Formats: sequence, C-alpha cells, structure tokens
Amino acid sequence: MEILKAFVRVDKDKYTLEVELGDEVAVIPLSQDQSNEVKEAFNKLIVRLKSGLFRIELQECEDDLFSQVSKEYLVQLNSELAEVFGEMVSAGLSGRLLKA
Repeated sequence: MEILKAFVRVDKDKYTLEVELGDEVAVIPLSQDQSNEVKEAFNKLIVRLKSGLFRIELQECEDDLFSQVSKEYLVQLNSELAEVFGEMVSAGLSGRLLKA
C-alpha cells in the first residue's frame, strides 16, 4: 500500500493539512470554515483512490494542537478512504483490488 505524506502548514495564523498527491496537493483547512476547499480536497483524494488504496501519514508531528488534531483526523480519514475504496472496487470503479 502506498503511503502519502501530509504536513501541517501555518501561514499568518491559518492552519492547513496538506496531503501530497504526487503532482498536486490536497489542502484541508484546519483553522477556518472553508467548505469549498474541503470539498475540493476530498474530490482530489477520491480521484486518487482510482489508482489504488493508499494511507496518509502525518510527517513532522509536533505537540501543538493542530498537529495533534490532524493526527487523529487522519486516523478517521484513512478508515473512511479504505471504505470508499472498497465500494469503488465493488462498483468496478477502480482497476486495482483492495489490499490491506
């Protein structure tokens, strides 16, 4: 299973969780309510699932609140992405079989 790297970024008190997807980045706002940006990030993750199941791991995890929240957030996100991938395989939307 491929491991994708994620980082907590801060820019002028705006915290984001950035997931590297190869040639692009899925950016999930952590400190602001930006539903369109969250939808865009999830769409990128779903499209990426078509290539196969992956797990996202937080890099450089600090002891600050946003890093700790991101770590727990990724536990839930990885679980949900695995479920979505299983549904995609069942529906014939992914060319690769689910591997745990």
